[in-house]
This record gives sequence, C-alpha cells and structure tokens, in this order.
Amino acid sequence: MDLLSFKTTFDGILQTYIQGKIEQAQHLISDKKINKFIDYITTFIFSGGKRIRPYGLWITYNGFGGDNEKAILNFGIIFELLHSMALIHDDIIDQADKRHNALTVHSYIQTLVTANPNAKHIAEGQAILLWDLLLSRVYELRYQQHDFPENLLREARKNVHSMIEEVILWQMIDVDMMISWPASLSLIDKKNMYKTASYTFIRPMLTWAILAGASKEQQHHITELGKYMWLAFQMRDDYLDITFGDKTKSAFSDIQEWQQTYFTNYIFEKWTPEHKELLTSSMGKQLDNQQIKALQKMFEESGAIEFGKQGILTYSQKAKDILAVTDLNDEAKAEILALIKKMEKLEH
Repeated sequence: MDLLSFKTTFDGILQTYIQGKIEQAQHLISDKKINKFIDYITTFIFSGGKRIRPYGLWITYNGFGGDNEKAILNFGIIFELLHSMALIHDDIIDQADKRHNALTVHSYIQTLVTANPNAKHIAEGQAILLWDLLLSRVYELRYQQHDFPENLLREARKNVHSMIEEVILWQMIDVDMMISWPASLSLIDKKNMYKTASYTFIRPMLTWAILAGASKEQQHHITELGKYMWLAFQMRDDYLDITFGDKTKSAFSDIQEWQQTYFTNYIFEKWTPEHKELLTSSMGKQLDNQQIKALQKMFEESGAIEFGKQGILTYSQKAKDILAVTDLNDEAKAEILALIKKMEKLEH
C-alpha cells in the first residue's frame, strides 16, 4: 500500500475517532463559541497532513511480520495526535497565521474573539488548552488495552514517552536559538534530530519494530534507517525553502521565522563577513522581493545550494544501504525505498 492509499484508509479511522471525541467534549461543554474552537481541530488535522508517521509505523510493523492490522492502525492515531499538538505549539511560537493554506488554530480562534482587546492573548491561551485536550487523548490511547504482548507493549509505551520528552525539550532549544546566534552545526543537528527526526521517523518506526517483536539488532537498524531518512528529509526541506521549491510555503520562511538551518550555518562557517552580515540582518524579519533575491544569490554563489544537493543524495544513499540489511520483507523495503526516492527529488 503506497502512502496515498494508506492515507485514505487511515484518515477514515482517524476521522471516526476525532469526531467521536469532539462530540464527547462538546456535549460536556455545551457552549457554542467554545465548541467552535473544539470543532476546528478537525479542520486543522485534515488540512493537508501526509500521515507519514503512521505510515512509517504500519510499514515497519508489517515488514517484520506483524499481522494485527486493526490494532496497529488504532495505535497509530497516537502519533498523528502528537504531531498535531506539536504543530499547534509551533504555530504559536512562530506567530504563523496559516498552515497548509488553512488558518492555524490560534489564528482561527482569534477571528471569533476579535471584539475583545485581548483577542490575541485569549486565542493563544485557548489554542494551548486545545493542545492539552489532545494530550489527554494521547494518554488515553497510550494506556488503553491494546492487543499486543504486555512486555512488548510496555517497551513501546516507554519509547513513545521518550519521544514526547525529546520533542518538548528540544522545542525549548529551538526557541532559545531565536536569540542565540549563530548556532553551531552540532546544535542544529541535535535540535533537528530530537525535535523533528525522532517523532517523524525514528520513534514511530521503532515503536512498530518493538511491537512486531524485532530483535535488538534489527531495532538498531531501524533507528539508523530513520536517522538517515530524516537527515535527507530535513536537508531537502531546508533546500526547498531557499529555492522556491515548496509552493505551499512562503519563500525563505525559515529565515523570516529566525530558524537556523544547515544552510544558514553553511554561510556563517564558510562565507564572507559581508554575507554573514546580510544573513544576520535578515533573520526574523519580513523580507521583500529584493531582499529575497539578494539572499538567493548569496546561497547560490557560496556553494550552499550544491552542498545541499549533495547532502540530500549522500543521506539518501546511507538510508538505502541500511534498508538493505534490515529483515523487513520485500514489500516493506519497496515502500520505504519509494519514500527515500521522493526525498531525492529537488521539488515539492
């Protein structure tokens, strides 16, 4: 089952679960305005997510011979809710108005309370409380009776908890990096690893390797596979941001949101003082077309663009090499290889 087919199947399961929980919460509250806030969770979650996290879980579980399809899809809801939680926080921190061409949660709520002089503060507070509501659902799902051996379930739950802690702690580092300039390559690496890679590829795939009963050696291979898939994914994402390759995002949004990336680090470590000053003066600011063109020229002339291309291909190849020595079945390997090949494409 490819990613698009999986998304169709999984979204049906996710939709049923989300709608049931929304109705449960709305019945308890019975407040029309608050219920609109709660109902917007559906719009937000289904506004364009790829479902790559539960897909990675599903591939890995089936690839190691797991056969409890219903249980693994239901368990996968945990990871999608965690992802939505992270996005709500990210959007507040980044002061983002839209995501996937839909209003962010706090921006939507603000449209409903505009008459209040504290509308922004109220909207952000309500969005954080919706985050808390999703977190309660994550813990409810995590502690439900799932149809797996208790020892494997205990280890899988421990892995999920580690993921939650990693995301939160490294989000704190990410926020601090907005006032700590410049960040070292090592710090950028670790931030991306624990804030993004861990909960996008590594922890979800490792969870299902655990639940499928994979050996410790194979669990290590899955961890390494997830790491290099993420490195390719993250570098590609950063690359698309500075090459106008992702039409769903504004150009140079990372720089405008003061996000330090592999490419900003490349300029600081390898390019001229004048260009370092240009980059520093652009961070965290709304950029006009002339400023964007100057930055794009800088990244091209410095060799940063070529550095990114080679990095994407290098990490993709390492992921392929590790994939080859896993005990995943041929079907699972083919599906993961298709994901890796998508990361090698230098357009969205």
